[in-house]
Amino acid sequence: MRMNEGYIHVAMRGFFKRQGWQLIAGQYPGGTDDELAVLNIVDLDVARDNSPDPRRHSKGKFVPDLFVRKNNEILIIEAKPRFSMEDREKLIELMNEKREELIVAFQKFVIERKIEIPYTISEIQFTPCLAFSSSSKVKIIDPDFKYILVNHIENVELWDLFNNTLLEGDE
Repeated sequence: MRMNEGYIHVAMRGFFKRQGWQLIAGQYPGGTDDELAVLNIVDLDVARDNSPDPRRHSKGKFVPDLFVRKNNEILIIEAKPRFSMEDREKLIELMNEKREELIVAFQKFVIERKIEIPYTISEIQFTPCLAFSSSSKVKIIDPDFKYILVNHIENVELWDLFNNTLLEGDE
């Protein structure tokens, strides 16, 4: 079966539920989701305008595919059928140049949505994560990233590819 972005997304959500992760925010491909709310990360200067909902309509916003939490680690996930250099670059930018925007958006989101996170923002470890089909060729491995490899809808693995370590997986 050829995996599309929706298949990858459904597989990784199921995996995280089976592994005891808390799903925090997300958006299915195509923009519809009846399970999770969308977490928009926007330029802080643009978000200060006077529009009725600037966080939703801001130019240059970034909406990660999924946020999940286990203990004090939050994975920020971008998913595609194949390894995506573009998604990798977006996550690197988010973790560095746009880190303040990430933290502001995350704090506001969990307060507004009344999501229980038993850690302070300084205790949380945000980890960038790429999800894709296990048959995809990985073009570059980053030491700070985690990787979700989808073998099948119910066979998913979470890897630290830099250290070649399987962190969690379906049996």
